[in-house]
Amino acid sequence: MGRNALLGPTWRHVFRNVWVHNDLPDDRVVRLAAVRLILGEEAFVCGPTAAWLYGIDVQDRRSDLVWIGFPNGGRCRQRPGCFVREITVDETDIVCWDDVPLTTPVRTVFDCVRWLSPVEGVVVADALARGGLVTCDALARYTAEHRPLRHVRRVDRAMGLIEPLSESPMETRLRLLLVLAGLPRPVAQHVVHDASGRFVARLDLAYPRAKLAVEYDGAFHWSQRRADDRRRDALRGLGWTVLVVSSEDYYRTPDAVIAKIRSALAAEVDVHPEMSAR
Repeated sequence: MGRNALLGPTWRHVFRNVWVHNDLPDDRVVRLAAVRLILGEEAFVCGPTAAWLYGIDVQDRRSDLVWIGFPNGGRCRQRPGCFVREITVDETDIVCWDDVPLTTPVRTVFDCVRWLSPVEGVVVADALARGGLVTCDALARYTAEHRPLRHVRRVDRAMGLIEPLSESPMETRLRLLLVLAGLPRPVAQHVVHDASGRFVARLDLAYPRAKLAVEYDGAFHWSQRRADDRRRDALRGLGWTVLVVSSEDYYRTPDAVIAKIRSALAAEVDVHPEMSAR
């Protein structure tokens, strides 16, 4: 089969030199099979590729490479399509799925926070914490036991940013966009009830005292969009300000997103001066 055929709509590019037929689902079985094509003896999957096997797609310019680790003293050799590094690991840092060795969830978070951007490292931590595979306490203990390793302070800084309630990578990215810009940390998955106690909505991010909701618009189907519109209308009827952020907003005009939310918070402080004491 020629390379031009692989670039057509029939095939899905997984990572460098590996394609998957579009009839196959993007699930763990397929992902493991793709990695198995490249992984050699003594090697294990680590970093963002381990996160990928756990179901998390990180954004990194090296995401099309398979991240492979070798234990110290192993036969560490570069290979096409791979990002290979020698890593200090214990036997307990490695698990095996269908004959594919990879780093444990806590070690995967530890490495991704050290090796990726601050935002993408927390994306991995949030997702694995949400799935119950990692806890902040377990990560803190692991970090304390591995302080001689490089860039551990990055894990220390990330600990205060992890939010197990975050339901998607884009929610994490949006939350960190605000926090790293110096805005107050919003509440994740805040539940709103009406005066009679009836459930109205669960918000991606919220500033409850300001009655300000910040939502990521990830709906692709018209019915989901219509449901979101009805929910947001109900919130506005209860006095909430609802700001909706799209993928285009986040990636193309992040400063405008920050300014809009900062302005909305400032307006609420002007109306309710007691909020400035927070």
